[in-house]
Amino acid sequence: MREFTATVYVLNEEHNALLFMRRRKPPFVGCFFPPGGHLESNETPDEAAVREVLEETGYSIRLLSAQEDSHPEPGVIPLAFPINIQLERIDDQHDHIDYIYVGEVLRRERTEVGEEWMWFDDAQLDEKSVPAAIREVAKRVLQDHKH
Repeated sequence: MREFTATVYVLNEEHNALLFMRRRKPPFVGCFFPPGGHLESNETPDEAAVREVLEETGYSIRLLSAQEDSHPEPGVIPLAFPINIQLERIDDQHDHIDYIYVGEVLRRERTEVGEEWMWFDDAQLDEKSVPAAIREVAKRVLQDHKH
């Protein structure tokens, strides 16, 4: 079975740290991942990305690859460009087709750091339990979006 998901590397206001969630479910229990989740019925990947971040963290974000000013023809709504789309094996019966985005915080509704989610800068990515492939993408996102 293949399911569609959306993942977001969320930059803080200063663009020097990314938001990570501690996984509570297999695989990778206890490891840190960017927020994300499954697309709901009739939802676009970019809508799911924004919704998942809000639901999981309380932060409103905007996707940095959004094409808000471009309407080539009536009835066409351009979607945000993901930085990657990949097929991820979850288990023997289950794959994800994951749309991966970069976003930034619009408003800092929350100020406390929770046990389930944390901001990681470049150095903390090396210290925390972040899978190597996720760490590599995160470091590239931080490098590409420095102010």
